Amino acid sequence: MMRTIKSGWMRLVLLLTMVLLTGTAVLAQDSPGVAQLFITESNVSSLPSVELHIYGRDAQGNALNLSQETLTILQNGNSVGPIEYQGTHTAGTFTVFLIDVPPGVVDELTLLQQAIEGFAAAGNMLEQVDSVAVYQVGATEAQQLLEPTGFYNSVRNLFATPLTPETGATALIDSATSLLEQLDSLKPNPDMVSSLVLASDGTDVVSTRFEEDDLVNRSLELGIPVHTIWLDNENISTPAVGQDFLAGVAAQTGGIAVQLDNTADLPLIWNRIASFRDQARIRYMVTALEAGNFPVTVSLADSPAISAETTVDIPNNLPSVVINLPSESRTLSLPALDEPVRLKFSTAVTWLDGIERTLTGAQLRVNGVSYDVPVEEIDDFQADITSLTYGNNSVEMVVMDEQGIQATSPILVLTVNEGRRDIPEALSTGSGLMGLVLRFLLVVFALIVVLAVLFWLWRNGRVKNLGSLIPRGPSHPRQPYVEQPEVNYAPTHTVAYLEVLSAVSQVSSPIPLSMAVVRIGRSPNQANIAFENDVTMSRLHASLMLEGNHYRLFDEQSTSGTWVNERQVPEYGIQLNEGDEIHLGAVHLRFRQG
Repeated sequence: MMRTIKSGWMRLVLLLTMVLLTGTAVLAQDSPGVAQLFITESNVSSLPSVELHIYGRDAQGNALNLSQETLTILQNGNSVGPIEYQGTHTAGTFTVFLIDVPPGVVDELTLLQQAIEGFAAAGNMLEQVDSVAVYQVGATEAQQLLEPTGFYNSVRNLFATPLTPETGATALIDSATSLLEQLDSLKPNPDMVSSLVLASDGTDVVSTRFEEDDLVNRSLELGIPVHTIWLDNENISTPAVGQDFLAGVAAQTGGIAVQLDNTADLPLIWNRIASFRDQARIRYMVTALEAGNFPVTVSLADSPAISAETTVDIPNNLPSVVINLPSESRTLSLPALDEPVRLKFSTAVTWLDGIERTLTGAQLRVNGVSYDVPVEEIDDFQADITSLTYGNNSVEMVVMDEQGIQATSPILVLTVNEGRRDIPEALSTGSGLMGLVLRFLLVVFALIVVLAVLFWLWRNGRVKNLGSLIPRGPSHPRQPYVEQPEVNYAPTHTVAYLEVLSAVSQVSSPIPLSMAVVRIGRSPNQANIAFENDVTMSRLHASLMLEGNHYRLFDEQSTSGTWVNERQVPEYGIQLNEGDEIHLGAVHLRFRQG
């Protein structure tokens, strides 16, 4: 039925100045209240370092790349020690669709269902990592159609019964504002990033609890963007008013506004939501370690007004473990890594309250692989490590005390170069030098034995010409040295290839890998394989490097991260095997070899 318009002509004039009337996607415009930082979690299990999980958005609502930002952190009002970016933590996203379907939009219901199903599919939503819920605008508040779920099939099952239009009057602003206030309690995991997607014709005649400004202000207070999808209502004579209302809400809250008819614009919303799936792991050192509850403030160094606050709780009985290794001793060279490498480590464990306790377990972790350490030797121990790789290696110590409390040391980066064996004294067990000495003595002993036998044979007349037994060099003349041409170790034929399973860009598949280093990204100037139209990819997203007969995949500090078989690629890369599935943003590839 026809619904009258609550907003007056003055509001229409103001809104018309904010958006274009072309009907294409409207991105969020500058709004001083949109740029924000958020702290979702703090972790003190690695004292004297504290780890925070942080995400942020700029004035247009885009996700901030905190690996490229300089941060200022204050704990209890005091500057902290060194601040380090530790990669990302996959927290997931929580997206709530609020749909408003009066009779005049019945022709668009199929498209609306398809749009929501398209979001809840591979490439947009990660199953069991992200979650989605669906609500419908009601007469007084939003009505739940689908409770929060992390499964694609749940959304498909919802629309097995097609949507039907709402025949009564509905309160758009009341439903949207009240639903915003419920999102924190609805999301499955508290550290998820929430978004509201409002699909409506933009008109409202029965809202009484809230006004348009309340919807925008509540969105900014909660840090939840409102993305809007405009539905064309054939029963409304002035559709531009509703369209402008939706565009204005999106612009002011850091969201994106699109028309449902322009289905090519929907990925703008989906990609914006997915860009908040991973949060930055920021670690800082506590300069004066003590127990208590301490306020922590994080801000952008060049924009101090963009900040977030949290409280860090440090119990007084918490253990603290540190690997004692000087920075100048954190680089070593090894000719090969096919055998275990024995290294020496020294650690120190203390408790904040100064009371010495018994350790019940200890492990050294190198690149995620654990090595048991006898607790009685934890001060100074040796470990045979099999998980080292060339490049940077993460090393940490994990202990558990008699209280059942686990503590992890701050991550130490050990750099391994390929070359002549050279291990710093602080890491060396002495086995390398001792082994050389033993081998030298063994050779000397063997030589003495051989000479003694030959002398005995000569004295007893068994050998008449001892000199003839002495080995001589070749009788042919020495050939002049000829410099050999430089060998190109890059493969001369395709040893592997990539299958394109999902991508917006038109890239032929399969993609042969015929170089020792293959760079993948969005920019043709930086990447050998470019997905120019996939905005979820970084300009240089990842690199493939040939190591022997295998390719190793490295992430190039991309915004959305690089994933292999749903496992995030660490800083030291991951070796690819036949059939591995690779995700780079929304691009989905399969690695083939052989």
